[in-house]
Amino acid sequence: MNGSDADGGSAREGGTRNGGARGESSGSAGAGGAGHAGSPAVGDAMIRPAVEDAGDAPSVADVSLNGADRAERPDRVSSVLVAVGPGPHSGATVDVAREIAASTDAWLELFHVVPSDAALADAGPDGDASGTAVEAGDPNATDYVAAGERLLDAAEERLGGFDRADRWLVEDRTAAGAVVEQSAYYDLVVVGAPTTGTVGRFVFGSTTDTVVGDAEVPVVVVEADGSTALDAE
Repeated sequence: MNGSDADGGSAREGGTRNGGARGESSGSAGAGGAGHAGSPAVGDAMIRPAVEDAGDAPSVADVSLNGADRAERPDRVSSVLVAVGPGPHSGATVDVAREIAASTDAWLELFHVVPSDAALADAGPDGDASGTAVEAGDPNATDYVAAGERLLDAAEERLGGFDRADRWLVEDRTAAGAVVEQSAYYDLVVVGAPTTGTVGRFVFGSTTDTVVGDAEVPVVVVEADGSTALDAE
């Protein structure tokens, strides 16, 4: 199958990942991992209360839960896919995902998508690869993989002591396509609100609308209270 295999490895060409197995729920809770005092009892709907609580994070202006009826088990969240990018909402997106995972004992996957060779080849000098302006074959073009690894480093740092997390860098023609394809292997997807301009659009531009519409599981959209762009320097 495409995406993550059952033991947390990568079956997708061009992806690299580190850390433990996706979907584990019995490991160390990390920072805040004990859950919220008002956590739902077993059998109660869990997703919406967890999202509402996560919206109280200081960095967050708004969160919305989309496609809640797609949840196969509304009373369980064991794995959360987090789209990590350079946009102004990216730090708040990580914060919300961490809070949801802490309150539901879920595992986090920090997921970053970079343009594949095919996407770059399709983009002419004035074109783009899903919002990332490039010139095919330009030796001075951005090293997307290195930049992606730095973003994932920054996202891991923002998690603080939360240690039930993994990271995955994958190449694809579009970020939306990669996130939607992988959504089937998780209980919840968290993405940043749409951004304008070229920076961040590869992950957080039209990608957000596509993921909300096409993901196979509920999608949480996060808007930051001011810029919370991850420091990838």
